Amino acid sequence: MKNLIFVVILFTSIFIHAQTTVMIAVVLEDGKENEYLQYEKNWNKVADQMVKDNLIAQWSVWKRTPRDGDENWAQYYVFRRTTKEQDENLDTNAWKKSTKTAFKGKSQKTIDKLLSSSGIVKENRSRTYKWVSGTGWRGLEWEIGDKGYFHFMKQNNDDFEDYERSVWKPIAQQQILDGYRKFWGLAKIISKNDYTKKLESGFTHIAFNFMTKKEMPQGTEYNIIEDEFLRKKAFEGLQASREMLPSEELTLVYSTF
Repeated sequence: MKNLIFVVILFTSIFIHAQTTVMIAVVLEDGKENEYLQYEKNWNKVADQMVKDNLIAQWSVWKRTPRDGDENWAQYYVFRRTTKEQDENLDTNAWKKSTKTAFKGKSQKTIDKLLSSSGIVKENRSRTYKWVSGTGWRGLEWEIGDKGYFHFMKQNNDDFEDYERSVWKPIAQQQILDGYRKFWGLAKIISKNDYTKKLESGFTHIAFNFMTKKEMPQGTEYNIIEDEFLRKKAFEGLQASREMLPSEELTLVYSTF
């Protein structure tokens, strides 16, 4: 059974690495959350059609769990995943054709109103990233209400990605095989829009974690490295290679599945 899971993990890892993702941090106007959710519900219809039309691979909206003192942080995150071929085919005419199909029978004026974020969204901060390492998915299913976590990271030295691949990735893979995890991935930020650049955060990478509901026994997270000295040295090098913000918790609201 574990060999079969490994084959699935390997296949999906190769598939994911061939894709690019736009991650949009959404800052809402005050008191506009209900309007925003309706707006994204409308976009969910369009995204479903864009998947059918092979313009995007996947689209999802996640609600960020707020924390004290995090004013001006995004309340929601939108992810749009595409292949290279889809990026080449995704232009204004193509997505407008999908919107007309999704809202068949409605006028262009009505469609434009349904898909307008005017007065709802204060700021969209987008980052485009590509995967540099990952485990692939154990199971491809999504369920509304699923939790996901990510860390913004800043690379400190040239060994950073190698440490993540050599030290952390095997641990994550073993956790998948043991049923505690669905996915781990490390992505490199390759572009930012002007709103994101103004933040001057300096983040270079994002690490994603999706866990299962199976509870991991405390103190067993890193047992794949049996030798205590090697384990200590490996994690010293890993921690020195990057700076990492606390994890952000996301809850799935909409998805093309």
